[in-house]
Amino acid sequence: MNESKNVRKNVSMMFTGMVIGAALTGGSIAVAAGITAEPTWQPIFVDGQQVEMQAYNIAGHNYVKLRDMGEQVGFNVYWDAVNGCVQVESGKPYTGEAPAKAEPDKPDSQPEPTAPANDADVDAMKQDIVDRTNALRKENGIAALTTSDKLMQAAQVRADEMAAHAVYSHTRPNGRKNTTVTDCPYVGENIHRIADWSLQGKTISEAAVWSWNLSGGHRDNLLEKNYAETGVGLARGVNDNGDACWYCVQIFLWNGYSVSWVDTPAAK
Repeated sequence: MNESKNVRKNVSMMFTGMVIGAALTGGSIAVAAGITAEPTWQPIFVDGQQVEMQAYNIAGHNYVKLRDMGEQVGFNVYWDAVNGCVQVESGKPYTGEAPAKAEPDKPDSQPEPTAPANDADVDAMKQDIVDRTNALRKENGIAALTTSDKLMQAAQVRADEMAAHAVYSHTRPNGRKNTTVTDCPYVGENIHRIADWSLQGKTISEAAVWSWNLSGGHRDNLLEKNYAETGVGLARGVNDNGDACWYCVQIFLWNGYSVSWVDTPAAK
């Protein structure tokens, strides 16, 4: 049996009696076009094993996010900004990201990157990401985000754990969902890994927000009206090729919710 058939089998086993929704996001009771979505905490099992997956009750049916389903069942889902559609790759493990494009050729001679001299410089870079995010929101008539100490801490934990293990993924190094970094599941996350040589004159914060703004799912987070708070983390590490790089993380919190606990960096 090929991998595509295996995926269909797993999905069938998992969602007997359930209707699968692909466009829901976390939050409290939401109403759109007369349809009410309310979080439900019914246990969900995949192949006999209980998994962490947020479900929503709409008109008596349980819906889950397609990304969550891909992560738990084992197929990739991502937003294709070029073609304006959702892509599902049945034969590839879940990353939530489009397949990596070939990086531009490295210049023969690379200028030495100017690394931040101290923590104050890194803090300024984080604030610049927040400022650029809010400038983009203002351009689109959306209220500015405020920063939260807990979200700043959580974003730094995510950046640190990715940098420590060279793991570039919305899944944590220990295999758990990125939302487990805090005690509140109603969050969104943007990540970016930027090699020093690829900056080409841009600052870290400029490159991060510029890239996110060009990617459908990341831009949705930047401009989500229901997000009220944000936090940013930055960490030095290396990429898969051994190039020095920055791991950038921005976490967004749904309006009306709070974070009281932040996890420590996860290990593999």
